[in-house]
Amino acid sequence: MTRLKQAVGACILASAILPAIAAQAATYYVATTGNNSNAGTSSKPWRTVAYAVSKMTAGDTTYVKGGVYKETFVLFRQSGTQSAPIRLLNAPGEFPIIECIDQAAGHRVNMQSASGTRYPIGWITIEGFEIRRCNNGIKFYNLHNGTIRRNWIHHNTGGSGIFGWGTKVVIDRNIINSNGSSSAGGHGIYSNGSYFTITNNLIYDNEKYGIQLNGSTSSRYNSTVHAGPEYADSKNWTIANNTFAYQKGQAGLVVWGSTCHNARVENNIFYENAVKKGTGSEQGITFLSTTCTGTTVRNNLAYASGSGGTKFTAGAAPGLTQSGNVVNTINPKFANAPATFPSSPNFSLTSGSPAIDRGLSLSATKTSFPGISRPKQSGYDIGAYEYSGSTILTAPTSLRVVN
Repeated sequence: MTRLKQAVGACILASAILPAIAAQAATYYVATTGNNSNAGTSSKPWRTVAYAVSKMTAGDTTYVKGGVYKETFVLFRQSGTQSAPIRLLNAPGEFPIIECIDQAAGHRVNMQSASGTRYPIGWITIEGFEIRRCNNGIKFYNLHNGTIRRNWIHHNTGGSGIFGWGTKVVIDRNIINSNGSSSAGGHGIYSNGSYFTITNNLIYDNEKYGIQLNGSTSSRYNSTVHAGPEYADSKNWTIANNTFAYQKGQAGLVVWGSTCHNARVENNIFYENAVKKGTGSEQGITFLSTTCTGTTVRNNLAYASGSGGTKFTAGAAPGLTQSGNVVNTINPKFANAPATFPSSPNFSLTSGSPAIDRGLSLSATKTSFPGISRPKQSGYDIGAYEYSGSTILTAPTSLRVVN
């Protein structure tokens, strides 16, 4: 009886504590007219994104109003929880810009635990920002359950647009373009770890690969670097319904190494990549020293006119499964994407595109890049857009076209 009373008492105490913990979750605001000595409220916002991020703990949300924020390191050091994530969001209807002060100094949006880079950090969402002229746009160490959604990440020339290692990371509905440089290299996304879901992104004009799925020997589990093997070995990735175009030096995607088991590459468009390479080069997918198994490449569309690489794939992967791919037969018929990179590309589909209704039905890609649900006609379309009977005429050069 005494033990029963103690157990009941513990439950009552826990019930009393939980609402108090939930009540501590805060909502903050940042504006170009603010001051970091303010309270961070809507009427008295803070001035910098970095300051707001330094104050957030589990359950907190910060809304950033429109304008340009000159930042150094926007450093996440605390984790959220599954029920109380940390969320950095654009204020509704507004489009904040994070512009780094000094690329050479490594300035960027950064996620690393306060305990050190080899410890996990997670349950963090970054959504609705333009991130430009940084070293890497976003970098993370041992990130889990992170979401990078509806951002425009471009002209980060010190490295890649998104770089890091983690597990259960979602990268969805972003524009990732023109990252890296001829001197520093760089990719759209360069990551390793497990259960990455990369969907509905526009990935174009990056210096090397659009995505580097890094399963190389150098990324293998190391207890002094990684929080666990799941943060190191690149298993169980889903890369689906993305549009890859105009990567300068390499193909749209590279699957590299020995730990990239069970990668799914489905419903993507690969278009006019490997701009600086010869026609005998691959512009779609490179398998580089790949010994991993279980790779499936299904229902992708690849097209190149010959202004750069033309092959769909190069290299080999043991037990590679391919089916339903449409290769170099019909131009995808984008709204504005000629053979060479234009100033304002528009990758929405036009009537008669061979990408319409040719995709697999995938639970991870029910919402397309511009916020239109799939399917609109008889089946899922291939690529980041879903055709709904009319072309989306506005070129995707800002978040203004993203719902």
